[in-house]
Amino acid sequence: MTADYILTAVEHENRPDSDRQRDQNRKPSEVLDFFKIQTTDKIGEINAGRGYFSSIMAYALRQGGLVYAHTSPMSVERWKGNPIEKRLSEFPQDNLIPVVGEMESPNFPEKLDKIFNVMTYHDSVWTKADRSAMNRSIFDALITGGIYGILDHHAKSGHGINDCHSIHRIEKNFVIKEVEASGFILEEELNSLENHDDSLTSMVFEKEIRDRTSRFVLKFRKP
Repeated sequence: MTADYILTAVEHENRPDSDRQRDQNRKPSEVLDFFKIQTTDKIGEINAGRGYFSSIMAYALRQGGLVYAHTSPMSVERWKGNPIEKRLSEFPQDNLIPVVGEMESPNFPEKLDKIFNVMTYHDSVWTKADRSAMNRSIFDALITGGIYGILDHHAKSGHGINDCHSIHRIEKNFVIKEVEASGFILEEELNSLENHDDSLTSMVFEKEIRDRTSRFVLKFRKP
């Protein structure tokens, strides 16, 4: 049964309508429950975008729990400012902290219980980030036993990283092998964001498939 503090976070009144409209297909309460978010967690999200996921997590936290929402300098330039700071100016949250750094060195200021990469692992391919260095940096930023959570859009089996730029998809098994090579252990998968009607050939931003792509959810642990 999903914890009340997670359900309350998703239902929080201080969220933009544009976020709420995505909840049905993104299933944030299921995702946070799967990762066993605790109210005292210290969490990081790498390449956090406009903060959809980071914001919900921050609302679930109490007793010193906080979320560091990372943005790369490339994204700050692209969005003409830090999108997390823009969010906080309209929807303030004291425990949602913006940080800026490269993908290979996100500049999380302390050891964290959990770090998430949500729908952007594939972006680190076409932006030519050093993914090995990125994953090692995340490994080092976690406490022993800490969790690295990755959500992304399925590509077809055997496609590896070939679809990362053209249609923003990546093969699950490729991600698993790459992350395990950095020292992580794959602990568990969540299947509730799978969509067997998704052909895995469409651009993920196309109207008919947006937020309804078949997505994998992976829970890695730092031993």
